[in-house]
Amino acid sequence: MSELKTSIKEEDFNLKELIAPYVRFLPWFILSALVFLSLAFLYIRYSTYVYQSEATILIKDTNNGALSELAAFEDLGLGGAGLSKSDFENEIEILKSKRLISKVVRDLNLNVKYYREGNVKSSEVFLETPFTVAVVSLKESSPYLLKSLYIKQISDKEFVIKDAQDAQESTYNFGDTLNLDFGELVINSASNPSRRSDKDEFNDFTLVSISSVSQAVIDLKNNLNIQAANKNSSVLKISFNSSAPNKSEAILNTLIDVYNNDAIQDRNLVSANTAKFIDRRLEIITSELDSVETKNVNFREDKNVTDIATEGQLFLQSKTELERKRLEVSTKIGLASAMNELLQNGSDNELLPVNLGLSGDGLSTSIQEYNNLVLEKERLLKSSTSANPVIITLDNQLKQLRSSITSSLDNVKTSLEIEDKDLRRQSGSIGGKIAAIPSLTKAARDIMRQQEIKEALYLYLLQKREETAISLAVTTPKAKIVDRAYSLRDPISPKPKIVYLGALVLGLLIPFGIVYVKTLLDTKIHNRLDIEKALPELAILGEVPTIDSKESETITSNDRSVLAEAFRILRTNLGYYIKSSSRVTGNTIFVTSTIKGEGKTFVAYNLALSLATTGKKILLVGADIRNPQLHRYIDKNIWTIGLSEYLFDDTVDVDSITFEVKNESEQMDLILSGRIPPNPAELLMNGRFETLISEVKDDYDYVIVDTAPTLLVTDTLLISQNADMTVYVSRADYTETKLLEYPKELYRDGKLKNIAFAINGIKINNFGYGSKYGYGYGYGQTKKSLFKRLKDRLGLS
Repeated sequence: MSELKTSIKEEDFNLKELIAPYVRFLPWFILSALVFLSLAFLYIRYSTYVYQSEATILIKDTNNGALSELAAFEDLGLGGAGLSKSDFENEIEILKSKRLISKVVRDLNLNVKYYREGNVKSSEVFLETPFTVAVVSLKESSPYLLKSLYIKQISDKEFVIKDAQDAQESTYNFGDTLNLDFGELVINSASNPSRRSDKDEFNDFTLVSISSVSQAVIDLKNNLNIQAANKNSSVLKISFNSSAPNKSEAILNTLIDVYNNDAIQDRNLVSANTAKFIDRRLEIITSELDSVETKNVNFREDKNVTDIATEGQLFLQSKTELERKRLEVSTKIGLASAMNELLQNGSDNELLPVNLGLSGDGLSTSIQEYNNLVLEKERLLKSSTSANPVIITLDNQLKQLRSSITSSLDNVKTSLEIEDKDLRRQSGSIGGKIAAIPSLTKAARDIMRQQEIKEALYLYLLQKREETAISLAVTTPKAKIVDRAYSLRDPISPKPKIVYLGALVLGLLIPFGIVYVKTLLDTKIHNRLDIEKALPELAILGEVPTIDSKESETITSNDRSVLAEAFRILRTNLGYYIKSSSRVTGNTIFVTSTIKGEGKTFVAYNLALSLATTGKKILLVGADIRNPQLHRYIDKNIWTIGLSEYLFDDTVDVDSITFEVKNESEQMDLILSGRIPPNPAELLMNGRFETLISEVKDDYDYVIVDTAPTLLVTDTLLISQNADMTVYVSRADYTETKLLEYPKELYRDGKLKNIAFAINGIKINNFGYGSKYGYGYGYGQTKKSLFKRLKDRLGLS
């Protein structure tokens, strides 16, 4: 649990350490934020607000029914798959095409812009001016011309034009054609009363900006945004940005109308071309159909047929009937032959068959009479003989009848043979016709097939011609308007909240970046925290604040300044350190530093003064004989000899080089460095310095020795064994952090005794742990106002 608390404290400590450099510059953060917020306010106040207008349309999927000249023949399979479906991306490109945008620019006269000028900025107006400017032509020398004119209406019929560059004014009448240096213009008075407003005064100029159509098309296209509502639909969102919302809405609505009209024209053009094609085909099909029908008539006339199938059936029936008749005739001929053979080879008394179907020349009657006579004869022979005259008479009659029957049979047979021959002829003729029926049928079917094809194509073309005529009469827009153009209430640029937020962030970021870079590149120490990090095992006696160039470098009696308080604390901590340290056995205190300029002499002198105010007897020795600095704090012309003379000349005693220094009511003894010798190291090594310390240490409460920097020269290390403790001075914002490794090495190797640090040049806000235990302003000292401190910081006091 204690480890967790320790970890939390360390994190809190580190966080404070991280933000401490930025907290010190808080006034600059506030000032920078206020400056940028003020600039943001001016920017928003005088910027031109840009509004976004939007419109939503649905691209209809018509399966390209009117986008192909073969669309009328899709049911014949003549429409390609690539022409049967609308390409959504292509429609977006068509909407953004320069061809359609050029129509919008010309319809709305967008190459002419009108501005109402204010005190600071000009605002674009649309359909709100008392006049309109029409560009008749522009000179070809400037395809992307941009010309500005000031136009003022001075009456209902006249106006004044002033060039924006040369400021020359010219008066013209409305409706006149103006031949200017860049082209021809016609300016008309607004016929629509709604274009006039109460703000339109005759004494106000309107700024008119004229550009070429090409430039206006480029500007419109750059501000036009078209995108799909989502990836699975054919809904398009069209947006346009402008400072005049009514202008943006007019542009979007006009673009949609132009797109629909263009699609309708395309469909009408296709339908018209299709109608022309159908009419041409109808003419050809009509001629071909007439030719086929004429061929059919000629064929039937040549072949003498009307209905081949019916006539063939009749021919078959006739042939069957003829065959039946031929069979009957053949049978009768056979019967006639048999009867004739019976008459010739039979007996005289044999009866002849009757009802055999033979007719003609009274044959049946003769046979019946013959049979009757034969029966009469047989009856008479039963009662008489053949000599009976009656029987003889009957025989004669029978003989005559037999001859008559024979003759009749011959005639019937001859007649039947003639009839059989005729039937054979008729059967052969009908058989020939029946044999010709397949070839006639084939030829007729070929003609009929051609006729049917031509008739079907003719009727199909008639139907499609009617459908095409209907499509020409009924036109539907390509794009269905879901939402007509409307403008958003809030401007898209500038957005006050975002501008203020950006200004605030930028106002804080710039000083933050400066402080961050400064901190990142900073290699100096700034407060006791830096010393404690590098040398945690060494004590810190105190912190000495930096002083202004106008302030005194030495403390005085009853001094209540921050400098005096700092040395009082340093004095107190020194006393506690000496009492609490068992290793400090004497009163000799060396004051040294790593390099030149860290303020060791300043600390040594003021520390001696501070100790002297407590009534202690103090001796301050200037042991930096290479670069003496103590004389800066006294009248240097008084002193002529010092430590170097004592070290060099054995006849010089301590009293001769010791002088009394008075600072108001405080006094102390001082031994200056004397003249700068050529061999300081050798002088310090000759033993005279140890003799000096041993002589004076018992006579004074504190012997403070101002020594040379330890890193630059070896002087201090040569005499360090004479010190009871060492006050090691480092200077904030001057001493490099890496130089702290040197006193650490001296402490570790024991080259300096009982080292304790004094930090010089600390800024007020860096006292203690980032002002955590800082002195603030001296007790009882009046705190400066923020304004005064800012003036002091900026050097304006």
